[in-house]
Amino acid sequence: MPIFYDAKNKSFTINTPNSTYAMYVTEYNLLTHLYYGERISDGADLTYLRHNSGVGRSLTYNEITYEDYEMKGHAKFCPHALRQEYSVFGIGDFRTPCLVGRFADGSRAIDLRYHDHKIIDGKPALEGLPAVYLNEGDKAETLVITLKDSAFELYVELYYSIIEGHDQIMRSERIINKTGKEFFIESALTLNLDIHKKDFDAITFYGKPNNERYVERTPLRHGKISVDSTAGSTGHFTNNSIIICDNNADEDKGECIGATFVYSGNFVTTAEVDHVGRTRLTMGINPTGFCWKLEDGEGFTTPEVILAYSNKGLGTLSNGFHDLIRYNLCRGKWKDSRRPVLINNWEATVFDFDEDKLVEIATDAKEFGVEMLVVDDGWFGHRDWDNTSLGDWYVDKKKLPNGMEGLCKRLNDEGVELGVWFEPENISEESDLYKAHPDYCIQIPGRGPMRNRWELTLDLTRKEVRDNIFEQMKKVISSCPIRYIKWDMNRNITDAYSLSLPADRQGEFYHRFILGVYDLMERIVQEFPDLLIENCNGGGGRFDAGMLYYSPQIWCSDNTDPVHRFKIQYGTSLIYPVSTMGAHIAYAPNINTFHHTSVFTRGVTAMAGTFGFELDPMHETETTKKEMALMSELYKKHYFTINHGDYYRLISPYEAQPVTVSRITAWEFVSKDKNKALFSMVQMDNVNDGGDLYVKLKGLDPDKKYKLHMYYENRHYKIKPFTPWIEDKDFGEYTGEILMKCGLHLNIFRGDNMAALIEIDAI
Repeated sequence: MPIFYDAKNKSFTINTPNSTYAMYVTEYNLLTHLYYGERISDGADLTYLRHNSGVGRSLTYNEITYEDYEMKGHAKFCPHALRQEYSVFGIGDFRTPCLVGRFADGSRAIDLRYHDHKIIDGKPALEGLPAVYLNEGDKAETLVITLKDSAFELYVELYYSIIEGHDQIMRSERIINKTGKEFFIESALTLNLDIHKKDFDAITFYGKPNNERYVERTPLRHGKISVDSTAGSTGHFTNNSIIICDNNADEDKGECIGATFVYSGNFVTTAEVDHVGRTRLTMGINPTGFCWKLEDGEGFTTPEVILAYSNKGLGTLSNGFHDLIRYNLCRGKWKDSRRPVLINNWEATVFDFDEDKLVEIATDAKEFGVEMLVVDDGWFGHRDWDNTSLGDWYVDKKKLPNGMEGLCKRLNDEGVELGVWFEPENISEESDLYKAHPDYCIQIPGRGPMRNRWELTLDLTRKEVRDNIFEQMKKVISSCPIRYIKWDMNRNITDAYSLSLPADRQGEFYHRFILGVYDLMERIVQEFPDLLIENCNGGGGRFDAGMLYYSPQIWCSDNTDPVHRFKIQYGTSLIYPVSTMGAHIAYAPNINTFHHTSVFTRGVTAMAGTFGFELDPMHETETTKKEMALMSELYKKHYFTINHGDYYRLISPYEAQPVTVSRITAWEFVSKDKNKALFSMVQMDNVNDGGDLYVKLKGLDPDKKYKLHMYYENRHYKIKPFTPWIEDKDFGEYTGEILMKCGLHLNIFRGDNMAALIEIDAI
């Protein structure tokens, strides 16, 4: 079995196909970490790796006598010296703690010791929380280690789950109070990983609205590198994922450890190097503003962290995350089925539309392969701008006189399906719902609210509020064959307070709000199991593994400009699969940046995502419509290679290149059977006569022969206004070995932001 307990050494070993995780229980019942790294053969005794030295002027646990300390070298049992498996506050470990709490007597010292353990088949669900799940036929094991405080009846159950064939370890905890009195949790992080070295880089993801999940890589140093959010959600500014890797690690080599939080609320992740050069990686709910009152007999479950190791670089780490998220976190029909190519009316119309205009957009867009129209913001209440009607989820008959049913029928008659936009978590002060229930929104008595886009946030900690919104949404979605909803959230949480919570539970608000969001989403998923949901948060703000449990795709960013999307989608792909990234061909010039890029470049970029359109076909020429039709055709043709194959980042858009070399970004998709591949590249800016380009492919079968067909842009200075057009040609036949060792031989384009796409098929 992949999880072993060695009773003689009191050690635990967790084996995945390519990694081993080990820990053991010391003579004082202290659970300590031994190893996380490359797979070790079954049955190996790793207890020799235990920490044997103190840290200087060491504090020691209370049962260690002076004689033991002096004669037996028990300074090694200083809490600050140990590689802890689950760190606590108050007894001498001065690094970042996982558990901080307050007993009824006001004391905060917690001393957890090994109590018992069990190894169970399967993987338990986490009540009220998204989590990795098992498909039919999946085999899994879970190790549950119970720790108990040395003085009080406070227990912590540590869960470690693995699924056969996957290298990830899923971790969570359950904190159980049996003290006879209340216990206040002030911090409850999920992940604690103590590593014996410090020579790592940290890869984190920063950003802002319209530029999310940019990559930042920096060497660890003594002290802490911390990334967090207190915005009520994952947020535009930071993402709740982290990678630590060897300083020289790249896509193909080096040790890497990655972690992502299956949660959508406030979070913190910290990489900390202590004074003797060890690294502690932590991740969990942000303790800022958090305090959970745990009554006697109650338990609190921490959200799940997905932890992974690779000794073959970032590419292997990413593809492991991609497969697990695609098949064991995303749920429902649409994780496997081909999703429709859609057009969203937002950039075409903003709020200014009616039924005829929407039908016109849909019918015109059919010419270039569109299968669904998504009606964005403005279809409900009397919503002519963003200052009104959120919370009034009924059709505006001035715009849609025949209701959603009439629009849907006209679209279906044209062979186009219907999708609809909602923003269920927020409310406008100018709305019928607010006038009837002003108490439904988050508010602090006696304090005026902070406003964003003239909207407030509903108190989804309250069941009656969730019930109201659910019933409104259900009525709309049930009214006609609506196949898709876009679930938006356009503000962060401020004025965090619930009129339904007592004063000593207000610290629970942020977490209870997220649990409320999950409950509302789960009810929609269960009521409409075939509905495709795309999550959105003012663009790509709430892009996290928690949301992917309810919606298999998330709008990657409101910035649809390929010049920026290269970096956004590259950063996102380090953890999240391409199948989760909402990406569209939008207007040129782009409405955000005014960059002008060709249909082909926009299309190649959008094909590294869920693919769709964000424009008005009436503004397109016959030429651009034909090019859009080609992009839709190519996307549908290669859908399963793109969305279910392995993804390789070949040339990074972040990569520094000499001024004499044209800047290139390139990526590749390879089917699991290695019979098909798709190569994509964009020349971001051109250095004239920069020379030939050679790009080595990855993931092919070296013994197979492949036929290549290339689509590319051509430009000529004699043709005004230098408009590019798409050409295609056979590109030769080569073995996988040659393509991976020698590479593709490409010419540098004469122009900026020009693309190429190469189909690669085994003969």
